[in-house]
Amino acid sequence: MSNSQKFINVVSILNIIGGIAYLVIGLLGAFGVGVVGTERLVEHTGEQTAGVAAWLFIVIMILVGGFSLFTGILGTRAAHDASKIGPVFTLATISLIISVVNVVVSIIDKDFGLRAICSLVGPALMLWCAANVKKQNQ
Repeated sequence: MSNSQKFINVVSILNIIGGIAYLVIGLLGAFGVGVVGTERLVEHTGEQTAGVAAWLFIVIMILVGGFSLFTGILGTRAAHDASKIGPVFTLATISLIISVVNVVVSIIDKDFGLRAICSLVGPALMLWCAANVKKQNQ
């Protein structure tokens, strides 16, 4: 197992843990437990649209969790069998694009900080390692 494959394995395990966390948070919100941030949501969106914003947040959390979990599972598989790196390369590219969009949105919202920069690190390194593994297999 190359160093790139080892790194993909570590990041994939973190993706699985994060994906499960996002899914749990999203499902808890879907079942009515997620009222913790309601005041802030009403403050930002207004009372009339807070319900729609809350459901949108829940759906996004579940989608992100599923995507992260799926990416982690495929990454773990590819870390042990380098011939299966193709889907990981594709998903890492999609993750990096989403992270770049997140950074642009945070700059527009004037909420740019260390969190936005850190959101780029994992997908960028995963893409770089996947490209290395892909190159080694050619």
